[in-house]
Amino acid sequence: MKPTRLLANTLSTLLAADTANLANAVAMKVGLITAPFTPSLDRVMADLTISALTGLVPLAMTAGAQLESVDQASGELVVEIKVPAGGARWETGGGTTYPVTVYGFALGNGAMTTLYGTHSLTTPVTLTGDNQAITAPALQFRIDPTQVK
Repeated sequence: MKPTRLLANTLSTLLAADTANLANAVAMKVGLITAPFTPSLDRVMADLTISALTGLVPLAMTAGAQLESVDQASGELVVEIKVPAGGARWETGGGTTYPVTVYGFALGNGAMTTLYGTHSLTTPVTLTGDNQAITAPALQFRIDPTQVK
């Protein structure tokens, strides 16, 4: 059965408000992935190397229901993770051994034991000293409603 747009659009609303995962009362975290990886539906947190270096530890996002909308240009359903004031930004600090190469970002539960999604950088970013920063792009899940069957 092919769903109507009304039903398909409900997917992003449900995902954004899912208290067992994205809308949990305990804030999700985003971490820097510091080893090469390939995004996959079957990827788990244990597959990834997440930075625990000074200034580069996973950051807590905003807890509760996330943002959802329809991209009017593409028609895609969008669930956007709410970032804290100051954004999803990391800055190197003392005590870090350089260089550190960032290959992407991982979104996980508050304990960083359950992986919700990854974002791979087209070109890895290498941090080579103190006071260097990296900011995550918009943290979004995009669903093509025409592919829902």
